[in-house]
Amino acid sequence: MTRLPSLYDRDYLSQFWQQMKTREYCQWASPYLLCLRTPLGALSLAATASLLCGLFGAPQGYVVFVAILGTIGIGCAWPWIGIRGVSCQLRFAVPRTEEGQAVDMELVINNRWPWPVWGLAVEGGCSLSEKSSDQPEIAVSCIAGWSRSHFRRPFAPTLRGRYPISKPQLVTEFPFGLWKGSRSVKVESSLLVWPARFTLPPLSPPSGIQSWVGQPGEWATGSIGHRTTVRDYQRGDSMRQVHWAKTALYDKLVSYEREGAMVSNAIVTLDTHPKLHKGSGEQSSIEWTIRIAASICEALLCQGVDLTIFTHTSQFHALSRSNDLTGLLDWFALIDARNGSMPDSCLRSRSTRFTNDLTVHITTDLGDSFSGDSIVYRTDCEGPVSVNQGPMSRSWITVRSDGDVPTQIRNSWRNGPGSFCYAV
Repeated sequence: MTRLPSLYDRDYLSQFWQQMKTREYCQWASPYLLCLRTPLGALSLAATASLLCGLFGAPQGYVVFVAILGTIGIGCAWPWIGIRGVSCQLRFAVPRTEEGQAVDMELVINNRWPWPVWGLAVEGGCSLSEKSSDQPEIAVSCIAGWSRSHFRRPFAPTLRGRYPISKPQLVTEFPFGLWKGSRSVKVESSLLVWPARFTLPPLSPPSGIQSWVGQPGEWATGSIGHRTTVRDYQRGDSMRQVHWAKTALYDKLVSYEREGAMVSNAIVTLDTHPKLHKGSGEQSSIEWTIRIAASICEALLCQGVDLTIFTHTSQFHALSRSNDLTGLLDWFALIDARNGSMPDSCLRSRSTRFTNDLTVHITTDLGDSFSGDSIVYRTDCEGPVSVNQGPMSRSWITVRSDGDVPTQIRNSWRNGPGSFCYAV
């Protein structure tokens, strides 16, 4: 039997008292009372009450009424006048960075008034979170009169994109916080944030490649095949490729240059439709699939593979011979999955029109088009993954969102997707 709560139950009484204190009894009146929750609204209500006391009660109510009006006037006029003589410029030290890497953000404030301005802050532009949209990015206690002040602080973006995201504002509420004076900040240089990436080893070619006498050359420099010469160490090179004698001679890392069978082209399809993703912010499924796609494309491009990347809204071509890694990462940084309405079924049909050496499809478990070239990011990790059962068993790599994503990708990367083959 279910025990009914007793009136003397301490937990029941505490919960009942907490509900009585926090319950909103007049929800219909909440929209009309929002102004009274601000300091200016509360002072206005107090001024009205003191005026009524002066009219129908003691004349001392007029003194209180004038004092409150003077406080409101000073609290609104001071920030309005102070912000009119101030201008601000914002710039970043570098044009590009990566998620999680700090860069210097410089702020220049000019005060044209002969008196100092207090309580300045820069709001907006550098945060994607709705909860922190009103939090100041930079706060300055005082700017001296007739001065030009420089401020520098580190800024570590946690999400890709172009910063500032929105127009930043220079604001002040000094001295009483009754009214906020604001001016637009002039952005002299923006910051492009690339998605975070992880290194992947080169894909090994399959054994038994058919060839014949007089066959056209299908060889390219890379990290597999025969050793031909040496070159500078590149990101992603294995320590086994390092030429230690040349490294000691030139006092920098030098790697072997290898020559092997060339994978001429690759198609990477990325499902970015909002219906196929969950969450928001840096830990959302859309951001992790973009990080996985950027890491794979960077590894293939460094291996000498020409890339064609498709999303549900756009596409991008990257040529290995032009070393277009910067343009590729810029494109990944500016992907906006909120635009467009193309269904995910059309994404695969666009890529099947081409005949290519390698195809990789990156999606989530909310889709239904899994195959041997699919990397599936699992958004629901409450139950175990069945290897031999279910639609995800047909995929190439299944990634759990609650695990180490780079390690899971590396463990199955060298095997190659199911559709991987060489054109000869």
